[in-house]
Amino acid sequence: MNEHVSVLLKETIDGLEIQAGSWYVDATFGRGGHTRQILTNNGRVIAFDVDAQAIEFGEKEFADDIAQGRLILLRMNFDRLKAEIQSVLSKNPIHSIQGILFDFGVSSPQLDQADRGFSFQHDVELDMRMDDRLGVKAKDLLALLPEKQLAELFIEFGGEHESFRIAKAIVNERKKQAIATTHQLAGLIEKTKKEKRGHLNPATKVFQALRIAVNSELDSIQSVLPQALDVLANQGHIVVISFHEGEDRLVKTAFKNWQQQGLGEQVNKQVITPTEEEVALNSRSRSAKLRVFKKENRSV
Repeated sequence: MNEHVSVLLKETIDGLEIQAGSWYVDATFGRGGHTRQILTNNGRVIAFDVDAQAIEFGEKEFADDIAQGRLILLRMNFDRLKAEIQSVLSKNPIHSIQGILFDFGVSSPQLDQADRGFSFQHDVELDMRMDDRLGVKAKDLLALLPEKQLAELFIEFGGEHESFRIAKAIVNERKKQAIATTHQLAGLIEKTKKEKRGHLNPATKVFQALRIAVNSELDSIQSVLPQALDVLANQGHIVVISFHEGEDRLVKTAFKNWQQQGLGEQVNKQVITPTEEEVALNSRSRSAKLRVFKKENRSV
């Protein structure tokens, strides 16, 4: 299994303010880096992930914690967080949730594993499903969406400024042959784009946009944030790590609205980003942004 380095690990644990024996939710378990640190700090964890391989990994690596009741691991999309947490609370001697963590990044094993289709590093099927129970793959979107809708998807979810040019090239290409593999798509984008500068591969933003669309990531974020606030105990913390402007905008707006409604306060007035040292050690952390909200219901 490829190694996954948890982004902003110290800042995340600082934001959660772990209390020994209290329960926390890791809504995006991945390879369990954040969960492991919460457990190390004597917290208890309810963890979610839709990826079957992540759950299988967690059941093996954290077998002792699961057996001893310190970790509850669920294969579930976090957009059902409220109902699932309420179910867990009703079946276990857990009285409250003191903190909730969201790390919206894709784990390194997901990116690096050839057959997942998240990356253009391997020539494989354009899949990109985090949950293999989903029906629609990235190649299906490329085959079925109209040119205008493809272009809008690339600009909205990827920030790709040549989205219309790329969408037109995709539609023209699929008239001749299906675009079914990562190298087909990456090669087409490289030939199509006029601007090729910076450290990013020309296909990066389109691949990101397709992944977000396939997994309905922004819709899930918009759905889960109010649920998280509902199930969180008073004085508890929500910590969110985002990697995309659209994700961070949803989080920033939610936290601002909650503060204006008197539901709590944004702990960090300015977004927290990785240090130069962390980026040097883990280049995938460079776009990460962390925000923390503390629930304060003064009527409680």
